[in-house]
Amino acid sequence: MRILHRYLRLTVTAAALAACFSFASYAAESDDTAGPGIALEEDASGQEETDSAEGRGELLGEFTTSGYCNCEKCSGGHSLTYSGTVPTPSHTISADLDRYPIGTKLWIDGTIYTVEDKGSSVKGNWIDIYYGTHEEALDHGLKTQEVYAVAES
Repeated sequence: MRILHRYLRLTVTAAALAACFSFASYAAESDDTAGPGIALEEDASGQEETDSAEGRGELLGEFTTSGYCNCEKCSGGHSLTYSGTVPTPSHTISADLDRYPIGTKLWIDGTIYTVEDKGSSVKGNWIDIYYGTHEEALDHGLKTQEVYAVAES
């Protein structure tokens, strides 16, 4: 009976996780933008300079990134992050807290984000980027992106 209960619990958990992230896999990816967030630098013309190495520290590897918001579907309607802050677009990310504790700064596609949240399925090389609307989160889709530790200044 105990084995059956454990199996059912794992099956239900897997199905719930698949449902949570299935919406992102159907969203269109767009490579014509620098992504969400604040650019590290602007060149003389005012354009974002996303290829700059400034701010980047050690390459942590290629991560799967997805988007989320504070709606019922994405985060159960919670208005605060795991760390107790109000999530902010262009700033807040969810990461595996066993690898990247609250407050860790990560450089992704020209933007410095801060780990302020955790997700039940955000493990290992998976980062969930916070967006202000559900549509923006869906538009992010699933991407494979290089993630860097932020260089200490």
